[in-house]
Amino acid sequence: MPAVATNIHPTAIVDPSAQLGDGVTIGPGAIIGPGCIVGDGSRLQAGAILVENTTLGARNDVHAGAILGGDPQDRSFNRGDDVGSLIIGDQNVFREGVTLNRGVGSAGPTRIGHGNYFMACSHAGHNCIVGNGNNFANGSCLAGHVHVGDHCFISAHAGVHQFVTIGDLVMMRGIAGVSMHVPPFVVVRNINNVVCLNSVGLRRCKDFSSDELHELREAFGIVYRGRSARTLSRALEAAQARQWGRAAAQFFDFIQRMIAADPPRSRGICPARHMLKNT
Repeated sequence: MPAVATNIHPTAIVDPSAQLGDGVTIGPGAIIGPGCIVGDGSRLQAGAILVENTTLGARNDVHAGAILGGDPQDRSFNRGDDVGSLIIGDQNVFREGVTLNRGVGSAGPTRIGHGNYFMACSHAGHNCIVGNGNNFANGSCLAGHVHVGDHCFISAHAGVHQFVTIGDLVMMRGIAGVSMHVPPFVVVRNINNVVCLNSVGLRRCKDFSSDELHELREAFGIVYRGRSARTLSRALEAAQARQWGRAAAQFFDFIQRMIAADPPRSRGICPARHMLKNT
């Protein structure tokens, strides 16, 4: 198959060191800075910017005014020490005004997986690691060193504190905020408040059997409903007395790993202050 021509608008600026794949479209006033790579079939719309050391995979769509690969928003950042990088997978959408910062230091690059949708003015800070198939609604914000799993929905203007980890299939409601780790499959509202399982997301994902989902509800109850005066560690000890299916095992494994995390990731697990009844 012959290569598809690259289309670069006359007003676009492309650094000589940048590498462009087949079928790339660069719109009016777009800028591609030094050390950037743009994968096949990707599009940068008017005024979109790849600042520096940014790798964009195939078939990404970068909308007007998005700025990817900017300097870390970190007072300790010194360009002379480490410029850092941003690595993005395939088939992501970055809407107007999205900002993603390069990683810096020993934590490595900022990494964005495949099939994510960043809505207008959403942000991921330096050294974030984002999985696949996530949605970040308008104005949502990930601070530096945040890890996000797969198929999460971070609603409008929700915020995530630095060094927090969010498990798979988490739903954060609008204007929610977390400064503690969020187990997979749950819904968060307000500040650090797990309210129920993400039943809608679990139903749509179809990765787990009905028996596995039933076990997950049991697992959720052990941690969030049945603990009473017990500590979280004792609740987990009780759970280890039996074998669990994939969903419940993933739920418990996440919690075990996060409560054992060393500083600065030793942030604890989001509690349940006000529970809903749909789990």
